[in-house]
Amino acid sequence: MTKSHSTRHIQALMTSLAALLGLLLSVVAWAAPEAIGTLAEAQGRVEINGVPTPAGAELRLGMRVVTGTDSQATLKFLDGQTINLDPETVFWIKNYRYAKDKPKNNRSSTALVKGGMRFISGAMSKESPQAIRIDTPVATIGIRGTEFTMTVGSDGLYLHVISGAVMVTAAGQTVTATAGQVVTVDSAGNPPSVGAAPPILGSTATSTSAAVTTATIFTEKTAAIAAAVAAAVGTTIVVQQNNQDDQDASPQ
Repeated sequence: MTKSHSTRHIQALMTSLAALLGLLLSVVAWAAPEAIGTLAEAQGRVEINGVPTPAGAELRLGMRVVTGTDSQATLKFLDGQTINLDPETVFWIKNYRYAKDKPKNNRSSTALVKGGMRFISGAMSKESPQAIRIDTPVATIGIRGTEFTMTVGSDGLYLHVISGAVMVTAAGQTVTATAGQVVTVDSAGNPPSVGAAPPILGSTATSTSAAVTTATIFTEKTAAIAAAVAAAVGTTIVVQQNNQDDQDASPQ
């Protein structure tokens, strides 16, 4: 083999390897979902998909965020939507897409599997509020530009609206709660009820700590008491019969 032929052979091989490397990189880039937010804060043990994760990590579709005992996490999404997770919480990012110039394409579908959280809406709630949905084991939450806290435990769902409005759907019925009201769903298969928040919640409504608000005050025992108080007050319940899935919920 001549030197010239050997050189051409090596050049052809290098060109093929470069093309192959480029193809592999493009496949990897295509396969990896885009970042949709960040783990803005992580105190204590915070795991994403079973792996201990520090603050600053990127959030992607399908991730499950779990907080340990005496641990908290703050999730910040592209539109500014913020979710503070309490200790011993499991949160699942099911679907999220933020298209600032195409609000019809916006989607935010998440799930609070168990534990407590504080939700603060972002730009999406103003541009396309019907696109935001939070699932729980006993109910589905629709957002109308708001801030609220909620817990999910053995006694069901307990949600406190701090500002804005929230729609809670369970057992084919939907209730709408506004600032200063609470919604309870005591177990799967039962409809939601809404009433005035107990006075004890007034002093903590502006707290910036999700753990203080939900872990300390929104215990399951307090939830049961709050439900009884709300029933005793006799606040009018706004109920919409709904035998289909929530039409305002984003597709999964």
